[in-house]
Amino acid sequence: MKILFRNLLRDLKKSKGQFISILIIVILGVAFYTSLNSVFKNLSNSSTQYYEEYRLADIWVDLYKAPASAKDKIESLPYVKMSTERIINDASISLSEENATLRFITLPDIKRDIVNDIVIKSGRYFSEEDNNQCLLDEDFLKANNLNLGEYIYPVINGNKVKLKIVGSAKSPEFVYTLKDSSEIMVDNKKFGIIYIKQSFGEAIFDSKGFINNISINLSNGTRIETAKDDIRKILKNYGVKSVMDRDEQISSKMISEEIKQLKSTGGSFPIVFFLVSSIIIYIMMGRMVENQRVQIGVLKALGFTNVQVLTYYMSFSMIIAVIGSLIGSVVGTYMGVGLTKMYNQYFSLPLSEIRIYGEFVIPAFVLTLAFSLFAGYNSCKVIFKIMPSEAMREKSPEAGKKILFEKIEFIWSNISNLGKIILRNLFRYKRRALLTSLGIIFSSALLLVALSMSDSMNFMIEEQYGNIQNYDIKVKFPKIMSVEELSSIKNIEHVTELEPVLETGVEISNGWRSKDVGLTALIEEPQIYRVEDTSGNKINLPNNGILISEKLANVLGVKVNDKVNIKFFFPGKEKREAVVKGIIVQYIGLSAYTSMDGLNNMLGEGMIASSAVLKLDNGKFENEVENKLKDMPGITSVESKSDSLNALLKNMGAMKSSVGAMIVLAAILLIAVLYNIATINIFERQRELATLKVLGFTNNEIKKLIFNENYIISTFGIIIGLPFGKWLGSAMMANSSTDSYSIPYVVEIRSYIITVILTLVFTLVTNLMLMRKIKSIDMLEVLKNKE
Repeated sequence: MKILFRNLLRDLKKSKGQFISILIIVILGVAFYTSLNSVFKNLSNSSTQYYEEYRLADIWVDLYKAPASAKDKIESLPYVKMSTERIINDASISLSEENATLRFITLPDIKRDIVNDIVIKSGRYFSEEDNNQCLLDEDFLKANNLNLGEYIYPVINGNKVKLKIVGSAKSPEFVYTLKDSSEIMVDNKKFGIIYIKQSFGEAIFDSKGFINNISINLSNGTRIETAKDDIRKILKNYGVKSVMDRDEQISSKMISEEIKQLKSTGGSFPIVFFLVSSIIIYIMMGRMVENQRVQIGVLKALGFTNVQVLTYYMSFSMIIAVIGSLIGSVVGTYMGVGLTKMYNQYFSLPLSEIRIYGEFVIPAFVLTLAFSLFAGYNSCKVIFKIMPSEAMREKSPEAGKKILFEKIEFIWSNISNLGKIILRNLFRYKRRALLTSLGIIFSSALLLVALSMSDSMNFMIEEQYGNIQNYDIKVKFPKIMSVEELSSIKNIEHVTELEPVLETGVEISNGWRSKDVGLTALIEEPQIYRVEDTSGNKINLPNNGILISEKLANVLGVKVNDKVNIKFFFPGKEKREAVVKGIIVQYIGLSAYTSMDGLNNMLGEGMIASSAVLKLDNGKFENEVENKLKDMPGITSVESKSDSLNALLKNMGAMKSSVGAMIVLAAILLIAVLYNIATINIFERQRELATLKVLGFTNNEIKKLIFNENYIISTFGIIIGLPFGKWLGSAMMANSSTDSYSIPYVVEIRSYIITVILTLVFTLVTNLMLMRKIKSIDMLEVLKNKE
């Protein structure tokens, strides 16, 4: 076996270019498998530990206004382990001449264990001396360049309140700090969490003895839906806005969905690399066995068994798998650490331990070995059929026959001699050409997926912020107001249009299916807060029914003209029956819509609003109007559409990086496949190419012979790869959509064009790399070899 091992090393040295290119693909597959799964595991473990240590709530109850004693009713339920009563309200603040929103959350005056506890990151907890102390969310503090000991002046009910920053904090409740479900990207400069004393909160929000939120921890094994139903019943007289669990709470839901997607991607994406490497190994090993028939015959004649000879050739696959797994695991370790830190820029989890996990390295090695050995065995098993006496003679050439194009005289007569040679060679080795095209198909599909991701995001942004949210500013109120009370806002200079909006939580059910969602009521024919059907056409809101999103319709199992039950969380309001009047498009959030009159018909409360949207005569007056609004009493927050849009665009850097990374990966796949197959092609046809040189063919003509064959295979791969890429991108986008956002799948014409151009460019790069191999063919050495 030592002889075979030495010969193996010689063969590896001869084909080192092919060996390295396959190895790179295997390394990438292993690195992605280990790193993506490690990121999923790191985030999952860190979030679980964080949630347990600081008692993240199992259920949140939002109320309009309830006595603090409502907490005692909650704790009377046998499965409630702990509950904490709080006041939560939003207020605006001006920092560095920019408006921001702060979410006030009250904490006990004296530190004690609570549900949704906080981690002090710097400074200290409240002291007994002053009431006007606050703790700021760490990310908001840093984003706005604030320091401990500074004073800030948020506007509450039209009055500036002086608060001293005594510390910064983080909470498991706000790992991903979004204002509400209408946003998908964090903007720490424009929105943050502020914690104040319970007693001080009661004073500034005029809520002495009252609360509007209860956070609850349940005993292990408690059925969440049962608990939510019991809580609604026990608090029905206090005006329940919503009862949500961890699956519905924005921060918890976002990180949970991200972890699920990472797990899914980590299990499926690397398979592409393993599959492509298997294809190359299959082709390379098959041609090696074919070209070394004489050597195989000699080895068998010298006494080596079939198994020994098979093991010798399959050692190529095994070496690739072992070395690729080792290097890939090391690369995956560093990638996993880097990716975990990158993801955590958005989630701000306390990453106590970042490491690579052995349980992922071993499956990656097993997968690589399985793919490699399976491909190697299937290409080398022909060894069992090779008899020494036959193998020492050259294999008789296969009988030639006309290819398809030769039978069509008009086409064949107009093809050049070089073209005829290329076509004959492609049809002669059909299996090799088809397997090569698989690599091109995957590469072009990957390119199109990357580019279509960008197209889809751009389309969603344009639709959401250009057509649907056609307003400039949105204001929110601390309590429900009559529409007549909004005249003072409409009279502000530069405000040209105002539309009242009522947003409230409801439970919509259809038989046993139910979902807690937001219900939004608008005027019957809204102009600046548009509602569109699934075809993108503007529709008016019904007076005797509701409109729901396509995703909500699927969840509830309803269609147009079906009836659903709506349960409002207002005190004393019973379930109402409503007809689904239409299906609408909704990219962010999960809501139902109706008109103000339709809501009045269901509730009988008249024309009421919880917020309003405004249109300005000129966008340049946005800051001026915002400043006037935040100083008005009865307004908790002022949101600018341009600020939300800018925050979204600023945070799209990660997506752009993903697009760039996928383009690089596609390039590596394509170049590796073409380089390997073309190298085999050149090696097998050395005698033919040398003969053509002797007959007077120039180096350029020989290059065209090989290179044009690559272009034909690439073109075929592009033709199949584009529709496959569109299907793959659509499936990936559908899989990544959540209740928080739903990204429509869009592919622009330019993305198809760019995919074609890049695929051909990568093919050109491969051809340039192969030029040296063609020039290095020694005609005399090749032609003097014995048949």
